[in-house]
Amino acid sequence: MRALVVYKKSAYQLYVLEREDPRLVRLLRQGQADARDIRQAHEVHQATLDVVAQSLRALGVKAEFVYRADLRTGARADLVISVGGDGTLLQASHVVRRAPILGVNSDPQRSEAVFCAATRQTFVPLMRRALAGRLRASALQRLQVTCHGRRLSPLALNDVLIAHDDPATMSRYRLTIGAREEAQKSSGVWIATAAGSSSAILAAGGKRVPWTAKRFQYRPRELYRGRLSRARLTGGVLPMGASIGLTWLMREGAVFVDGPHVRHPLAFGDRLVVELSSKDPLRILGLPRT
Repeated sequence: MRALVVYKKSAYQLYVLEREDPRLVRLLRQGQADARDIRQAHEVHQATLDVVAQSLRALGVKAEFVYRADLRTGARADLVISVGGDGTLLQASHVVRRAPILGVNSDPQRSEAVFCAATRQTFVPLMRRALAGRLRASALQRLQVTCHGRRLSPLALNDVLIAHDDPATMSRYRLTIGAREEAQKSSGVWIATAAGSSSAILAAGGKRVPWTAKRFQYRPRELYRGRLSRARLTGGVLPMGASIGLTWLMREGAVFVDGPHVRHPLAFGDRLVVELSSKDPLRILGLPRT
């Protein structure tokens, strides 16, 4: 068994221990409450990471540990383990094709981590079940984005946001759903998988969909309506095989895949197509039935 362990670094590790941010260092010396919480969160996260490393050695699993920002495609493993929260699991999913993934919530008091089945306390029993092939895997569909027919990497497990880089700037684009097409102005367009339906798109007015459903949905956020703008394509759930077309009508913009870390720039006239990938759904271990 070869395991790839993808972990995050805490804010304390990054900004205090490594970068020595003067403001944070000063606040810690002053005993400021929020700064103290950053250090306590680091200690909790590090303790979880230590338990994962020690447990894998005890179980005879050969593991490679990779900081999530250093991940590269082509990583090979029988099992991927993410240690952090949902953000870490999402980044780990970008290098996974067929290997199952087990998420470890390193700090349940501070992180929702809905995709993470394990904690420090439950990691060993869940890992034993995974090694024995007795830990249930949920197959979650992912989104594929193409620009002028060229596939953009990676596949999205959670959602895609198409918007201007500046959050205060209105986005202009032409949206195509089936035979219907219209120009819109909004703060951008969310397109989410079933697994991502309980995240940002839900807050924008979308619908919750069972995680393993072969469906996806779209939702313009903060859609502008005025004398010249009467949008009808305001959101909806689409089946496997359907696609969403979008032509970008601004000089600058971007496609954000599963959050802020993966960004593909857009220029005026770029034509995007977003649809569910027909290959390689992500297998996440230990999730409750939804």
